Amino acid sequence: MKTWSLRNKLALWSALVTALVLLTFGGVAAAGLYFRQIKTIEKSLAADSRVFFRELCENGKPSADDMDEAVLLLKGTTPLYGLIFGRTQGTPVHVYPENLRVLVGNWPMTPGYSTTKVGRKDLRVGVFVDGEFTLMLAADLHSVRDMVGDLLRDYLLAMPFVLLVGAAGSWWLSRRALQPVEEITRAAGAITTERLDARLPVPLSDDEIGRLTHVLNAMFDRLQRGFEQATRFTADASHELRTPLTILRGDIEEALRLGGFDSGQERLLVDLLEQTSGLQKIADNLLLLARFDAGKSPMVREPVDFSLLVQEAAEDAELLASPAKLLIHAEVAPSVKVKGDAHLLRRVLLNLIDNAVRYNREAGEVWLVLRKEVAEVVLVVANTGSGIPEDRRGELFQRFFRLNADRNRGTGGSGLGLSLCREIIVAHGGRIELSRSESDRTEFVVRLPVVVLVG
Repeated sequence: MKTWSLRNKLALWSALVTALVLLTFGGVAAAGLYFRQIKTIEKSLAADSRVFFRELCENGKPSADDMDEAVLLLKGTTPLYGLIFGRTQGTPVHVYPENLRVLVGNWPMTPGYSTTKVGRKDLRVGVFVDGEFTLMLAADLHSVRDMVGDLLRDYLLAMPFVLLVGAAGSWWLSRRALQPVEEITRAAGAITTERLDARLPVPLSDDEIGRLTHVLNAMFDRLQRGFEQATRFTADASHELRTPLTILRGDIEEALRLGGFDSGQERLLVDLLEQTSGLQKIADNLLLLARFDAGKSPMVREPVDFSLLVQEAAEDAELLASPAKLLIHAEVAPSVKVKGDAHLLRRVLLNLIDNAVRYNREAGEVWLVLRKEVAEVVLVVANTGSGIPEDRRGELFQRFFRLNADRNRGTGGSGLGLSLCREIIVAHGGRIELSRSESDRTEFVVRLPVVVLVG
């Protein structure tokens, strides 16, 4: 499942936050405009009421003609929609327009402002009292609603463009901000066991990225020292073990050659010789792995007749397979050449064949297939073993990996063979993998680049 990059996530979250801020701002702005307009209408209604009462009462006790003149004075005044006028303790004498008569049932009204609905009209109503007279003025809110609606509509139309610009700006800013992280990622990816001395580029600014880079470089320093110490210890220990093991093996072989032992003693010496040979093999493998880890591979690259090596390995396989009555099948393409070290490649072949013979059933089969493809040499080593459990296949090429945890030499070697094979094949520019593992067939595939001979 493909995930979004951090840059795209930052741009998306920035756009979402911006949208939330804009919506909140737009809502607050629209509400503020609405209430400001309501306040303006209320001020206008209050001014109209003062004019009404002044015109009505300037001649003392108002007459019917004075009331008619005052009402006519207010009719059509912006934003006035209509009015109701009458004595506070009586009944209204003027209702304009007629549809406001539905409000007469509330007479006399309490002074103040309120919003009410008459028919389809939303009205802001103000009630004013002067002496014995009460005046109700109503203003239509249609223009206010239209004004607020136009503002919100224009705001919503403009918001996608604002969000697009904001998201693009956030994407650009996140790109600039994450560029040091990308450089650190590339530099860290280039640090391998062969380049443990490489370090991350340190930014000039002493910010969070700079401090992170210093911490990571210090961690790489510690890892390099630990790796070099472990590699040096493995190489030194393996090297120091080789001489006494060689002497011990020679002494045991000399003792067996001289003879003079009973059957029990002779069997003990043979067992000691086998154990010493196994220790020598482990020491040699550890030393070779340590050299690969340190980047000091003893490999000599030259054209090698790989077909000949595989054919010789097939003959050795027949000798190894005879005690278990295994059948060896060899299909070797002629004149297949690779560039590499014949000694190390032969070691790979012997390790794979030894595993194919060792982990096989009685009277089983072993296949060695060598073929040449367009740009690769393909070697297949397969057997009729019981297969490798799926949950253990990821550990297959790890050092000291063994299917049997008892470390019995009768059921397996030291657990270094496959890891050494991988190091050798990778050093030759190829790859090795478990291509198939079933109950009746286990198959390893080695792929090496084809050698190009000039002239």
